Amino acid sequence: MNGSRDEATKLARLLLSVAQREMEGCDLVVAVDDAYADPAIVREVLKLPNPKQVLTVRGLSDLLSVAWVSGRCSGYLMLFGDPAPLIEFGDKHLNKWNYAGRYFFVLPSKLDFQAFADSVKGKKSERLAAAIKSNRTPEWTIYINQLFGSWEVTKVATWWHTAFTTEVRLYPDKLSDLKGVMLKCVTFEWKPSVFYYRSKNGTVLFRYGIDIGVVQTLSNVLNFTVQFEEPPAEEYWGREEQNGSWSGMMGKLARNEVDLGVVDLYVTIIRVNILDYTAPYDSELSCFMARTEPPLPRWQALAFPFQGTTWLAIIIGFVVSGPVLFLLALGSARCGGEKISLQSLPSSWYYSFGIHCNENQTFWPIGESTRIFVVVLWLYSMTLTIAYSTNLMAFLTVSKPPASMETIRELHAAGIEVSGLGKFYGDALASASDPYLKSLAFRFQDYNKDEVIIGKVLRGESVMLQNRPYLEFVAKTRFIDHGVPRLRLMKECFAPFNIAMALQRHSPLKRKFDQVIGWMINGGLIRHFFLNSLRLAASVKAREDEEAEAKGEFQGEQDSLVASQTNDGVIPISLDHLQSIFFIYIVGCVFSAFFFLAEVRMCRQVHKKSG
Repeated sequence: MNGSRDEATKLARLLLSVAQREMEGCDLVVAVDDAYADPAIVREVLKLPNPKQVLTVRGLSDLLSVAWVSGRCSGYLMLFGDPAPLIEFGDKHLNKWNYAGRYFFVLPSKLDFQAFADSVKGKKSERLAAAIKSNRTPEWTIYINQLFGSWEVTKVATWWHTAFTTEVRLYPDKLSDLKGVMLKCVTFEWKPSVFYYRSKNGTVLFRYGIDIGVVQTLSNVLNFTVQFEEPPAEEYWGREEQNGSWSGMMGKLARNEVDLGVVDLYVTIIRVNILDYTAPYDSELSCFMARTEPPLPRWQALAFPFQGTTWLAIIIGFVVSGPVLFLLALGSARCGGEKISLQSLPSSWYYSFGIHCNENQTFWPIGESTRIFVVVLWLYSMTLTIAYSTNLMAFLTVSKPPASMETIRELHAAGIEVSGLGKFYGDALASASDPYLKSLAFRFQDYNKDEVIIGKVLRGESVMLQNRPYLEFVAKTRFIDHGVPRLRLMKECFAPFNIAMALQRHSPLKRKFDQVIGWMINGGLIRHFFLNSLRLAASVKAREDEEAEAKGEFQGEQDSLVASQTNDGVIPISLDHLQSIFFIYIVGCVFSAFFFLAEVRMCRQVHKKSG
């Protein structure tokens, strides 16, 4: 240090005081350049019991060798007569810096400290302080940096000879009260996480939802205001481009254009190099949404009460019952007599068919063995008839859905396209350990619009992979046909993800945001935000329905009439419900006409031969 030995002693006492007051128990890094090479300046600091690294800085490369990573608190005493390497370092090698460290600089001027405080590293470091030597008096002026709003460094104390002139805190809490500073938040409408309440002309009046509730609570607790922005149209969360840059929400955060981002944001390792996540405050499954297949035709309803194997057993029983009855009748005829009609195989089958249809027969068998078999056949047929008739009514009035994909293995076997917004889910599928999930990555197609994906899903050309709440909201509110959702969620989902807020990489806000989010979780506020948003969304939907009904009064009256007919819980049987029996009636008439024509033809041939 240029100057007298007395000035070196005063500076040494200042450094020792700062290290003892503010860096007790911390790892210490002492970095000096040639202007402060006098050993007396740091001799007393080096006597402290703290673990230490001491180095001389002559250029930017020397700063790269500093121990920027530590498992506990870290203090940095950095003395530079030439601040150029430090100022240059402030905007380079952004991962080579301890953003949570406690820094105390000795610099030639306030402007030098301001230049570093305005750098990328300076703006994201909460604890920066500097001592500037006065040219005319033996005093050192102490400045600290400011976060957000005003970035100008502030004078907080003066070191005179051997002590501070006033009681001072070099590293105060700068985040508990942000003094109304405006923070920019990027988001977009993504129901049910983020809703937009719009005026009739489409202007956004306010936003609500789980994520918005978290932001507003943070704003109230930490005293800042929020300016919402949106990513460019159709970019949503964004993707990594071929040149390494990011689009959408991620791009705005990576370029430090906004301070935070929220909208159903998954915590994944893919994005950790460009942003920081807060503590997660929710979790969701990623599921597959497919088309609801149209119900089976009602004319097939007569076959629905029994499964295929049951019908096969009934047919076999009927086929066997005729010959058995015929053989028993022949045996009875030899041992004492039996009805002649039962001694014919066609007649025995006809008799058995009547019993299967629960119809009373005009005569009773004579033989005991034949009677026993008919009683057993009657009990068997009566049970079948009751079971069939009671189950038939349910299938006549309720549509039966066809078998559909429900598992990931079935989706793999179907060979259908898997779609999603952006490439995120494609990368997630490719990294899955399950072979069936991994195979879906080769069929994954990313799109920029959810309308395009949903259109393909409705046509049965694709399934959509997205977070479960969004898919449920879409399926239950946007695509309903006569009260039946046209879209459905498969039973087997992909993977759970934590939901968090995104911050700029190395943002100083993370520490305080994590603390407040923990309070919200413990207080049950996240669930409260969710329920409130659903209630508000329901009221908005009801208002829109009322306005739509007012514009179409006739249709509203028709809907009311239909509702009045079904509100009592009784469903009248319509022609649609009974189309199966009419189908059988028509088929029977066609067969009867066919056999009638065949009989007429045979009769004419007989008359020709006899004539």
